[in-house]
Amino acid sequence: MTNFFKVATVAIVALTANSLFAQAEDTAETTLNVNLGSSFEITVADASVDIDMDTPEHFQSGNTSGQKTDHVQVSATGEYEVKVIASTDLTSGAETIPVSTITVTPTVGSYLGAGSEASVSPTLTAQSLSTSTENTIISCDTGESLRGYNIEYSIPAASAAEYLNHTTGTYTTTVTYSLYAL
Repeated sequence: MTNFFKVATVAIVALTANSLFAQAEDTAETTLNVNLGSSFEITVADASVDIDMDTPEHFQSGNTSGQKTDHVQVSATGEYEVKVIASTDLTSGAETIPVSTITVTPTVGSYLGAGSEASVSPTLTAQSLSTSTENTIISCDTGESLRGYNIEYSIPAASAAEYLNHTTGTYTTTVTYSLYAL
């Protein structure tokens, strides 16, 4: 019997020791900070855009570049607007054509960002190019990770005659799009 009590006592002590060690707990903590800031970026997909003016119909009805898909791309964490301005009138050598004869027309393009697409309803406004005033073409009250806007450059019929009586060649200007946080 004595051996039985010794074995039983050893077993009870061993079980008690295991349960004491099993109840011991160790923890550590950290503070996680997410530093949220604002971020705004604009890019233009096409380095160059052409409008042909080389048929009788073009000089009567005007012409267009066609829609440039996702031409202007905006990433914004909040409300924003996009403005457009030209650096100079259209020039070829010493000759110029008023840049105000070109209309820039935006439409909503593709959602290009990661994750789910936000529901946006931007205000889109066609504007004639100017060399002195930045004109707002896009205004949006919702940020998105990356949104494309289609742009069409056009010479309306009312401005087509401005292209008559000029030396043939390529008339150029630089068009700048600027993104502003609201």
